[in-house]
Amino acid sequence: MLGLKYLVVITKREYSEQYLEFFHDKGVNMVVTRLCTGTASDSMLDLLGVEKTEKTMFSAVVPDDLVDGIKEGLVDRMDIEAAGNGIAVFIQVDGVGGATSLKNLVGDKEIEKKEKEDMSEEKKSVLIITIVDKGYNDQVMDAARAAGAGGGTVVRAKGTGAEIAKFFGVSISEEKEMVYIVASGDMRDGIMKAIMEKAGANTDAHGIVFSIPVDSVLGIRSLERA
Repeated sequence: MLGLKYLVVITKREYSEQYLEFFHDKGVNMVVTRLCTGTASDSMLDLLGVEKTEKTMFSAVVPDDLVDGIKEGLVDRMDIEAAGNGIAVFIQVDGVGGATSLKNLVGDKEIEKKEKEDMSEEKKSVLIITIVDKGYNDQVMDAARAAGAGGGTVVRAKGTGAEIAKFFGVSISEEKEMVYIVASGDMRDGIMKAIMEKAGANTDAHGIVFSIPVDSVLGIRSLERA
């Protein structure tokens, strides 16, 4: 298990630029942004006299040694605990698809490897997340299916690479697609390896692959029977 966390932040859309600056200041190497909408009911919005809230979702992989500083900054600088300002979630990352993916996610920082607390984790389900250039999700899914995966979900996103911006001195946004695949833990390495070979960092897809553990799965029969 790696000393990495998958960070997800959902906040008001008007805070997007401030959050990108915040992540850059905190040393987060790569942030993926997605536009979304709050789920408050129309009746509740009418009662409050407000319009449906437009949100932005940020996701990033961050080293453990940055987590405390990010948490403190989210509270003190971004005021995330104020009503309606958003939510942040940190999830343990249990695998990354190769050294190039790791470098793209966190830069040159050394990442501590930790022993798994429970060997039974090998049998649990995992969520494999692949970030690729727009138009290459088919290559990801073809490779994953060949390695035994079922279906996947594709989400359009914008990627911002702190390392790229640092070299060129400008803010760079690239169209990305994120592919989410749920698989049994014993199939994780084979699926990730297949994706790296067909759509990894050294291909035209420029894919980055990592996985996070899943506590339970509903609605996918093959995984529930495993």
